[in-house]
Amino acid sequence: MRQYLTFVLVRALQMATRLKMWQFLLLLGSACLASAADLPPTCSRPVYCDSKLLHHVQLAKIFNDSKTFVDLEMNYDQNKTLEDFDRLLNETNQKPSREQIKNFVDKYFTSEGQLEDWVPSDFSTNPKFISNIKDRQLRQFGLDINNIWPIISRKVKDEVFEKPEQFSLIPIKNGFIVPGGRFQEIYYWDTYWIVEGLLVSGMVNTVKGVIENLIDLLNRIGHIPNGSRWYYQERSQPPLLSAMMAIYYKYTNDTEFIKDNIESLEKEISYFLDNKLISVTKDNTDYNLLRYNAPSKGPRPESYREDYEAAEKLDESERTDFFIELKSAAESGWDFSSRWFISEDGSNEGSLTDIKIRNIVPVDLNAIFTGVLQNTANFHGLLGNTRKAARYAELAEQWRTAIQAVLWNEKEGIWFDYDIKSKLHRKYFYPSNFAPLWQGAVRHELVILNGPRVVRYLQDSGALKFPGSIPTSLDNTGEQWDFPNVWPPTVSIVVNALEAINTKKSQQLAVQVAQKFVRSCQKGFSQYKQMFEKYNAERPGEYGGGGEYTVQIGFGWSNGVVLEFLSKYGNVLTANDKPSACSIKHFD
Repeated sequence: MRQYLTFVLVRALQMATRLKMWQFLLLLGSACLASAADLPPTCSRPVYCDSKLLHHVQLAKIFNDSKTFVDLEMNYDQNKTLEDFDRLLNETNQKPSREQIKNFVDKYFTSEGQLEDWVPSDFSTNPKFISNIKDRQLRQFGLDINNIWPIISRKVKDEVFEKPEQFSLIPIKNGFIVPGGRFQEIYYWDTYWIVEGLLVSGMVNTVKGVIENLIDLLNRIGHIPNGSRWYYQERSQPPLLSAMMAIYYKYTNDTEFIKDNIESLEKEISYFLDNKLISVTKDNTDYNLLRYNAPSKGPRPESYREDYEAAEKLDESERTDFFIELKSAAESGWDFSSRWFISEDGSNEGSLTDIKIRNIVPVDLNAIFTGVLQNTANFHGLLGNTRKAARYAELAEQWRTAIQAVLWNEKEGIWFDYDIKSKLHRKYFYPSNFAPLWQGAVRHELVILNGPRVVRYLQDSGALKFPGSIPTSLDNTGEQWDFPNVWPPTVSIVVNALEAINTKKSQQLAVQVAQKFVRSCQKGFSQYKQMFEKYNAERPGEYGGGGEYTVQIGFGWSNGVVLEFLSKYGNVLTANDKPSACSIKHFD
C-alpha cells in the first residue's frame, strides 16, 4: 500500500507542474479516496438504499417496477421499520415468504402520495409565442403542449418537510415540473429542456423557482443528484445548471440572481473536478478531461431486482464493478446504450455486462463542462469579478484544447468518445458527437474550418434518412438509448450544433431535423393525446421502446424541445409536406 501511495504522490506531483494548485489538491484527494477499502452506501437512508429489507422486498417481486417500493413513505421511523423486519427475518430463519414480505410492506409503508398538484402562477393558456407559429395545426399543437404544464406541475406536501426521515423524496421548497409517468420527482438534466420550454411559455418565475430547487439540492448534498430522491444521492447527471442560469438570464437580465448563486456554480465545478477528473495522454501531452464515475455499494435501489439478476453470473469482484458501471452509466443520462459497451474486441457490441463507461471519455460531458466553465467566467465578468472571470475563461480554453486534441478525429471530421485503455476513438454515430458545437466548446476559427466537415459527417452517417428524425444510435441493441429510439434532448443537441456552424446548408438541415421531430410528436399527439419521453425513428408518431420500463407519458423534455423548435422555426415549420419548400427558401 505504501508503494502504491508513493507512486500516486509522484504522479500527482508531476502533473502539478501543469495544473493549478487547487487542481493538484483535488487530484491528491481523489487518489486517497481510491485506496479506501469500502465503498459508500448508495445513500444515507438504509431502508431505501442499503438494507436487508430492500433486498428481500425487491427480490420478492411484490411490485412490477422496482422503483415503486423505494418511492413509498414509511409509516414508522427508520429504526422501528428495520428492527421489526429483522425480527421477521429471525422468526422465519432468514427466509420470509413472499406473502409475509408483502404483509410487512402493507403495514409499514404507504403510497398515499408525497406530492400535490400545483398550477404555476405565471401559467397562461395563451402565451405570446403562439402568434408566431404560421401553420394552423402546429399553432394548435403548441397550445396543447403549453397546456400540459399544469398537468405535470407539482409541489412537495407539508408532511415531507415535517417528517423527512420517513421519505425517499428530498423536500424542495418551490414548485417544479416532473417528467411524467413513473418519474414523479425533479430530474437534473431533464430540467434543462423543461426550463427552455417554460421560458418559451413565458413562465420565468416558475423557472427561477425550479433553478432554486436545484441549487438547494447542490448546497445540501454537495452536488445536484440524478433526481430529488435520496437513493440518487451518490450520482449526479450532466451538469447543466449554469446553462439553465444562462438562458434564464437571457430572458430576464436578473443580475441579482446570478450574484446570489455564483458560488453554487463554483461548488459544482469543484465537485466534478474532484470526482470525475481524469488525465489522458495524447501525443506525449497530458490533458485533463472528465468521465462519469459514481462509485457506491450494491445495485441501483430503483432498479434493484433488474441489476441483481443481471449480475447473477458474475463473481463478487465483478459484481461490485458491474454495479458501479451501471450507476455511472445512469449518471450519464444514457441508461443504457451501446455507447457504453466495450466488448473483448473493443467494439460497442455486447450487453449490459459489457458496460465499461468509466473507461470512456464522453464527448458531451466534456462539452457541457466547457460550457459550465465559460458560463461561470461570463457571470463573473458580468459581476465585475475580473480575476475570477479570467481564471474560468482560461480553464474553459484548456478544456477546448483538450477536447480538440483528444476527442476530435481529423479523418472522420467529428468528435468521438475516447477509450482510455485502448487509446482509440470509438467511431460510432451518436448525436452526442455534435455536443461541442452546441456548448461553445470549439474555437470560432475551428467552427469555420471544420463546420462543413461536420455537416458532411452527419449527411454521410445515414442518420438523416429516417422519417421520425435522428435516432440516438444506428445500432439496434434493445437498449432504450439506441436505435430506433429518438430522444428529444439529443435531437435538440444536433439542431443547436447545426445552428452554431451557421452556414446555409447547416441552417437548412437544422430546420429539417426539427421539422421531422415536431411532425412526429404532433402526429403522435393527434393519435394518442399524449406526449412521450421517446419516439420511433422509423415510424413517426409512435413511441419508442426497449430498456427497463414501459414508455412514459407527460413528458417534460419532449414538451420543452417541441416548444423550443416552434419558438425558433414557427414561421416555417408545417404539419404536412404540402408547403415544405418554405423551410428551405427561408435561408436563401
